[in-house]
Amino acid sequence: MIYRSNKNINSQNLIGNPIKCLHSLIILALVLICNSVFSQIKDNPLKGKKWFNVGVGANSADNVSWQGMASYTKRGESISTQLRMAFSQELIESSMDTCTERKNKLAEIGLLWGDGWGGRNWYVHASVGFGMNFRFYCANADYGYRYLTAVTIGVPAQIEAGTFFNKHWGLAIVGMGNWNFRAPYAGATLGVVYRP
Repeated sequence: MIYRSNKNINSQNLIGNPIKCLHSLIILALVLICNSVFSQIKDNPLKGKKWFNVGVGANSADNVSWQGMASYTKRGESISTQLRMAFSQELIESSMDTCTERKNKLAEIGLLWGDGWGGRNWYVHASVGFGMNFRFYCANADYGYRYLTAVTIGVPAQIEAGTFFNKHWGLAIVGMGNWNFRAPYAGATLGVVYRP
């Protein structure tokens, strides 16, 4: 027996969201290219710096989800490398959600590359890369509901701006997203930044 969903799928939503995400990634790439051109004129103040960011916030996965994230960034000679881990759990269920016994979850790990600029007490940074997403979700089945696990590749992106209160500690606002085939999202976190 083949299960068929009675939900109407709007093809404009399926086509429109990836195009908007691609548009945002193109803008991000242009910003990074312009920043690289500018940084060739003057040494980048972030060169050789590294920092850790831990934050909590919300995103658009599964209607509205809370999110916790941690990242480590190191700026090299000409580009920065960033490792990001994040976890999301459904917070506000959609009105179309038929499985309310368990919350949908998304765990991800990503490797991103980017660039930024900064001063003595502030910085801005943007990055994009690739990652693995582990999605835990509830689905309809012939005999009720099943809780499934799916693994997919994603394209994480992150833009952050932070300020430091002293030599080591500060606060950062992070806009982040992940384009993937299971649960693409956009969101924001407020976090604590530590630079050794």
